[in-house]
Formats: sequence, C-alpha cells, structure tokens
Amino acid sequence: MNVVIPVLRTLSEVLTAAVAMAAFSVLLFSLQFLRKRQKLAIALVPVLLSVTVIYSADALETIAAGRTAKTLWQLIHWTGFVILPAACFWFSLVLLELTGRKIGRVALIFAVVNGLAAIVFLWLLWSGKLFSDIRVISNIGTTMVHSDLTVLFWIYFSINICGTFIDLSIAYSRTRTQASRRRMIYLILGILGIEIGTFPLLLFGSGLLISQYPSIFWSLSVIGNALVVVMVVLLGYASATFSVSWSDRLTRLRMIEWMLRGPVTASATLWIVTMINRSSDRLGLDIAGVNTLATVVSIILLEYLITVIMPYIERGGIVGLGKEDYAIYKEFQGMMVFKPELITYLEALTGALCDRFQARDGFFAVMDESGVFDPVIKTGESSWKNLDEMLQKLPSDFQNQGDALYWDEIGVLIPVINHESDLDTFLGVLGLADLSPEYFPNGNKEILLDALEKARTVLWQRRYLTTAYQVLRTRTNEPAADSFHSGSVLNQNALLNEHAEADLTDITVWVKDALTHYWGGPRLSDSPLLKWKVVQDAAAENNDNEVNGLRSVLKKALEELRPEGERSTTGEWTLYNLIDYKFFEKMKVKDIVRRLSMSEADFYRKQKVAVEALSKVIVRMENNRDE
Repeated sequence: MNVVIPVLRTLSEVLTAAVAMAAFSVLLFSLQFLRKRQKLAIALVPVLLSVTVIYSADALETIAAGRTAKTLWQLIHWTGFVILPAACFWFSLVLLELTGRKIGRVALIFAVVNGLAAIVFLWLLWSGKLFSDIRVISNIGTTMVHSDLTVLFWIYFSINICGTFIDLSIAYSRTRTQASRRRMIYLILGILGIEIGTFPLLLFGSGLLISQYPSIFWSLSVIGNALVVVMVVLLGYASATFSVSWSDRLTRLRMIEWMLRGPVTASATLWIVTMINRSSDRLGLDIAGVNTLATVVSIILLEYLITVIMPYIERGGIVGLGKEDYAIYKEFQGMMVFKPELITYLEALTGALCDRFQARDGFFAVMDESGVFDPVIKTGESSWKNLDEMLQKLPSDFQNQGDALYWDEIGVLIPVINHESDLDTFLGVLGLADLSPEYFPNGNKEILLDALEKARTVLWQRRYLTTAYQVLRTRTNEPAADSFHSGSVLNQNALLNEHAEADLTDITVWVKDALTHYWGGPRLSDSPLLKWKVVQDAAAENNDNEVNGLRSVLKKALEELRPEGERSTTGEWTLYNLIDYKFFEKMKVKDIVRRLSMSEADFYRKQKVAVEALSKVIVRMENNRDE
C-alpha cells in the first residue's frame, strides 16, 4: 500500500495538470469562433474557464509553500467550483434553444436566480463564511474545513446538475436523425462528464469520510481526472463542429493536431520530468541538468513523432478521409502555386537562361486571365526601357506563331503558349536582351524550349486553378452552395433560415446583384433574397411571382430611403438618386455623374454606401416581419 499511494498520487497530479492544460487549450481553440458570434461557443467559454481555474489552482496548490499561499490557491480552486454549475446550466439552455425550442420564462428566471446564487456563494467563499478554515490530511494534502453553510453549496450544485440534465434530455429528445443524436450525445457526455468528474475533488474539499481513505480517494481522483480530460476534448470537438463553417473532417484534423502539439506534448513532458524528480535520489542524478535535458529532448522527440504520424491520421479513419480523397487532396495541395512562389521560380528560370546564353538582361511577363501582364519579372545588369509600352505593342498574331522566335533591336522575345485541342492560350512572354536567333543552334534551342515548357506547365497550372477557384467562389453566393458553410447538423436555425445569420456584407452583395439585374437576369431570379419572408409576402401580392415580389421589396426599400420634400440633385437626396438613376432608370454612369456634379470615383464610393443603406432597410423590413 505504501507503494500504491505515491504512484496513484503522482499519476493524479500529472492528470490534474493535464486537465488544466487540455481545458485551456480547448478554450484557446474555441476563442476563434467568438468572432462569428456563435452562441454555443460563447456559452462554452465560462465552462472551460471554470475547469481551467479549478485544476490549475489544484496543481499549483500542491507546490505552494506556507499556509497563506495554500489558502489562496484553495480559494481560487473553489471559485471555479462555484462558477462551474451555473456555467453548465447556461450552456444547456443555449443548446436547447439552438435545437429550436423556445426558452420559457421559468427557465430564464431560474438562470437569473442561478447566477445571483453563484455571486452570493462567491461572496461567502472569499469572506470566509462558506468554509471555516483549512486543514492537512495525511497522504492527501490540504483541504477546506466545511462550515454550517457548506451544505447550501451542495444543494446548489445538485440542483444545477439536475437542471442541466433536464435541459439536455429535452434537447436530445428534439433530435430525430442519427447524426444529430450522435453529436448531441457528445455534448451531453462532455458537459455532464465534466461535472461528475470533479466529484473526487469536491468530496476531498468537503472533508467527507472518503478523504480518510487515501488509496480509494487517489483511485477515484485518477479516474475522475482521466474522465474530465476526455470529456473536455469531446465537449470542445462537439462544440467546434457545431459552431464553425468548416467540415467535420477539417474540424477533427485541426483539433487533433492542436491537442497533440499542445496538452499531450506538455503532459507527456511533465510526466517524464516528474518521474525523474521523484526517482532522482535512488538514481543519484543531478536534477537541474537532467530536468533541462529531459524537457528539451522530450518536446523535440514528441513534436517529431507528431509530424511523422499526422499524415497517417489525415488519411485514416479518425479524420474521415478515404484513400482516394486523400490522394486528390495531397496532389492538389502540391499543384497550387502561389504568386510569390511563381515570381521566385520565374526569376530563377530567367536568370539561369541569361547565364546560359550570356544575355545581359532578361524579363518574364505573365499574362493573366484579363489580358494584363502581371507580374513582370526583370533580371540582369540593366533595366528594360519602355517595357510596358513594348508589351502592349506585341503583334496581334503573336500567339498564333507556335514556338517561333521573335526579336527586334533589343533582343529576343519568345511566347509561352498552352496548346489544348484547337484552343491556344497565351500565357506570357520571355525576353532576352542583346541576342538574336543565331545564338540558338539546335542544342541550345532544345535547352531553351525545355525551359519554356517548364514555365508553360507552371503558368497553365496556376491559370487553371485560379479560374476554377473564381468559378467556385462565384457559386458560393447561391444559397444551395453556401448552406454547407452556414450551419451544422444540430444548427437547425442556421440551416433552415440561413439569412437570419447572414453577414451584412453578404446581404449587400445579394442586394447589389439583384439591383444589377433588376430588369431581368440570373442574379435576380436566383437571388438568396427570394427565400426571405418579406419577399415571400410580396410575392403573394404579385400572383405568387417571387421575382416580382423581390422587385417590389427593392422598390419599397428605396422609397424608405427617399427624403421628405421636393426632389433635388444635392445633399440628402444623393443616395436615393444614385440607386434610382443607376438601377431603376438604367442611366449611364457618365450621365449620372454629370447630373449630380460628382467625379466617377466619388460616384462609385457613394454607390457602395447607398447599396449598403438599402440593404439595412431590407434587413429591418425582414426583422419587422419576423416580429
């Protein structure tokens, strides 16, 4: 028994620190969701913060010296316990609301009373009335001595667990599909597991009979701490899949890598250092030197091991990638050429050709999809004069001459063309100064053409992927394509009413598109605004024609922007006039700026402001309709 207790105690202390690190890591991982104002992520923060405070204080109290320091850490430790039940209950209420269940008045009153009770218990704790003193129990450590008011805290804690369980049960009963029930189970196990897993610490702190049996206490503490570690990670993952617009695969992957490189590495290192410290006397080791070496070596080896196993985790069942999809993903990742990489590559290629053919100077101009040369990479001893002008004056049939070489008084110009079926795509041009075709006999010409083929492959690959991205990015404006990113299996409100969570920036784009095609076009007939309730109401008044209903809403919103009094071309009428002239009367920009006495730059700046103002009016109309 003398051997078992120290082993269990060491394991429990390491797991206590592991819980604190895991909770803090998941808290940091969740903070990135707060920018999107995800309710569940916000409700998760006080839960994780409470767990972090509880276990951090518990870990630090074991190494504190002196009665005053230990008392302070015990108070901080119990502060987390006081906040935890109220935080868990609020989390369960938010989860219930997100399943579509309206929170009743009784539940809201209970939540308010719950918060006030937590404040009262915090005051009792720090004023010395919740506990009377601290004491030391052999083979266990320091604990608080309960007072007559401690039983009230137990009642408060128990009521909150029951209330949390009831809310979670109702939330689970409202799920119908297997996937949503699985995620709900993750959340229920996570939140209840955290509360139940802290019971050994509560039992210890309360001075109950079990604290007099060290072997039983430390066994329960090890089990409880291990349970809390798992539940914290499970709760963080379930909340992340609910709160973010990433796929489950990407959420799992980021969560796994974050936890492996953070709390797992830190906990393993702590375990190694702790074992060295407690066995140093028997092994005759110099603690200071060995601890430093062990810490550095363990971190490096663990990070290396994680780097080695992450590719296997990515394509394994844990992350949910099949072998075929993983191969496509990795190949696509290797294909993508970023602009800085492209510039570096072409600069090196041009420099190598200049060295090979002893050209004084060279350049490589890349043509983008719109026919503009960007970027233009220059290399060599001197700069090209009037290069931009020369590029604009290239012969119109340049791209139809295959691999022929061109030159003028400044040197050689060689086109880079992609040949695909009957369509030739001009990708760019290579220039080498002070050279003529005589510099390219058969051997050297093969070297040149091989270099151009490499450049052609890279440029075409980038052109193709860029075009594909632009097509996909355009498609995300449609509700069907964007619905994957607007919610999760549990986030029913976001999935069923995506415009309610839409960002004003997105809505402004939809309004601008609808105005652009006001008199007919796909941006009007396929607009996400067609699903809004205010538009559906207007459609009912227009023979169930949704397009005419949207036109009616746009016109009505514009009328709300109309100032009072007689119409003019200045002052407060500017925004109204810009939208009316541009989209409803279809006037040309040059005629509008002349009538309103403004520059074109000023016109486009104020047009953006006008469309955003109109979008806010439409959002207000929709919100009023919901109310």
